[in-house]
Amino acid sequence: MSRPHIDFVQSQSLPWQPSPWPHLRGCELKILSRDAEDGAWSLLVRFPPRWAQAAVASLAADEEFLVVDGHLVIDGRHCEHDSYGWIPAGCRHGERRSPEGAVALVFYSAEPAPAAEAPAAAVREPRLVDGYELAWATEGLDAAMVADGRRAKWLRPPGEGQGATLLLSAPPHLRPPGWRGTQERHPGAEELFVLAGDLVGRTGELTSGAYRWSPAGVAHGPYGSRGGCLAVLRTHGMGLATERTPYELEIVRSPAYQPVLPEALQSLGTRGWRPLRY
Repeated sequence: MSRPHIDFVQSQSLPWQPSPWPHLRGCELKILSRDAEDGAWSLLVRFPPRWAQAAVASLAADEEFLVVDGHLVIDGRHCEHDSYGWIPAGCRHGERRSPEGAVALVFYSAEPAPAAEAPAAAVREPRLVDGYELAWATEGLDAAMVADGRRAKWLRPPGEGQGATLLLSAPPHLRPPGWRGTQERHPGAEELFVLAGDLVGRTGELTSGAYRWSPAGVAHGPYGSRGGCLAVLRTHGMGLATERTPYELEIVRSPAYQPVLPEALQSLGTRGWRPLRY
């Protein structure tokens, strides 16, 4: 896994570009991160109004998606915002359309090229769920997260392939005692996309649309929140195993934007970022 450390970029700052893939013909993409070794992608995909795609036999990559705006119709099933899907490699991709347009977070485990149909015994069952219908839980979260009120909805629980995908919520007025707290480390890579609310950290204030990729073993945090936060969290090669640093670091209520960015995104770190509030 060779993706660079990104902490963090607001996706609003990234350009839309045409999709290069036949199964997303006519769509536009924002590239959040890409693995040059295994061809994995993390993307925002914008589907135009009246977009339609016939069923695709199969792709050579696992696909995960979360509708973040508008809605998609997949094999006749209406998927509004916070609807989630996981389609394993080799699985048939059903007919899709978007009558009024939509935006989705899309994750591919490899280059999403067409693939020969996999043997029936090798194909894992796809998963399609409405995030609103899942229950909030504390299982799988470390003690510090549970203590400060964070909760999870497991979209793809650990054990269904490698890693896990979940919705993570944080309550308003979240902050470590005295605005000082430990950092988190994980044995595998972790990525996060903010759907709503805010997270205050040492690299700035993440708001709706913020994206972070933390390589395995890289410490991040601590975090606070003024209005609460809803985010998508994906882990790679692990569940949600968390190790806390023995030291504490300080955060402030209104931090400056001081991101950690790869060379290709360095220019975005000089512009600053503040959402329109009033």
